[in-house]
Amino acid sequence: MKKFFKILICALLVIAFAALAACKAKDPKPVDTNTPAPAKEYSADELAKAIFDNVPFEDEYLTAVEDREFAMKFYGIDPALVAEKDGVKQIAVYTSGSYPEMIVCVKAVDEASADKVLEPIRKLIETYINNYTNYGPEQISKLETAVVVKDGANVTVAVTNDNSAASSFIKDYIGK
Repeated sequence: MKKFFKILICALLVIAFAALAACKAKDPKPVDTNTPAPAKEYSADELAKAIFDNVPFEDEYLTAVEDREFAMKFYGIDPALVAEKDGVKQIAVYTSGSYPEMIVCVKAVDEASADKVLEPIRKLIETYINNYTNYGPEQISKLETAVVVKDGANVTVAVTNDNSAASSFIKDYIGK
């Protein structure tokens, strides 16, 4: 009888070890595909140029504003809110002389600053809507549907001939 119990205990131990080994050999937990990928790193200059090159604008002479200080002043953006890289403010602007079209890309110092960067840009768009009501009412729809994307500390505003295409392009570009 003692021999029987020894064999039984040994058999149970073998089964237990086999079961433990089988648990460890299981496939790893599957990756959650619903988790968004980390945000793509991009500069304000790169994104603004990509929008300029890939989105339709009514104004064929849309121009890059090279003077970053002027751009911040024109749009009412506090320079203290804008991040710097190698001593250069991280803002890129393309603007039109004839239409209310624009591209404004800003990397703010942090996410809270990005919200503050958006405030004066939104006010300027409202001013454009009021001004164009009288002498360019056909431009109002593109102002009312302006693309505004905040991605962490990055702010992107675009008023184009096709804001739907601009929105899709920007979201694809930044990985949203």
